[in-house]
Amino acid sequence: MVEELAKLKDEGLIKYFGFSFHGTPEILQEVVKDYNWDFAQLQVNYLDWDVVKAHEQYNIVQELGIPVTVMEPLRGGGLVNLSEKAMAKLKENYPNSSPAEFGLRWAASQKNVVTVLSGMSNLTQMKENIATFENFTPMSEEEIKVADEIAKIIQSQGEINCTACKYCMEVCPKGINIPAIFSLYNQYKVTNSAFHLKIYYETLSESERANNCIKCGLCNKNCPQNLPIPDLLAQVQKDYEKA
Repeated sequence: MVEELAKLKDEGLIKYFGFSFHGTPEILQEVVKDYNWDFAQLQVNYLDWDVVKAHEQYNIVQELGIPVTVMEPLRGGGLVNLSEKAMAKLKENYPNSSPAEFGLRWAASQKNVVTVLSGMSNLTQMKENIATFENFTPMSEEEIKVADEIAKIIQSQGEINCTACKYCMEVCPKGINIPAIFSLYNQYKVTNSAFHLKIYYETLSESERANNCIKCGLCNKNCPQNLPIPDLLAQVQKDYEKA
């Protein structure tokens, strides 16, 4: 495939030839040797920097001078909907910053980043994101330090590191809505409200729920975050039944 696409680039039909990557640093070391890439699209945000070794991947491509296109800068919205404790840390230090602006600026402040991709759900979000980059100001070392503190708060609250990419659902033979289940569970861990876990979990159809898992493990192979999905589903089901 690389050889064929390289021919198209030589013919002028492709301007920039790069790749999008979800995998381990070890595999990335092999991929970067395949071609003189114009860019690499990596999952880069201040939570995954350590959680899924994003910094190792970033360093691999940076050492080769490959420009980085950032995906998941806000972690599927997870860095917008911060927990009360994490939000308090942000507002304590930067009361005029929104979680979205803070997360996008962190990603764009990394050296060698040429583009930051962001999913937006409405016009307000689009305007905010445009405003963030119209007069872009790179983060200071102090801001980066606060981002690291917020990440540690999020990790300490036991959240499941799911970005809602839905790759797991592509192979699940039972049609379980894994990202939705994990999102509901993360909110439960933040609020510690068993009542809300029960109420919101029951908005899922019977066929989408965790108790349908047969532990086939196909989801694990498709998960970019390397989550032990069947085990996590079992934990969610257990807490739901206790609620």
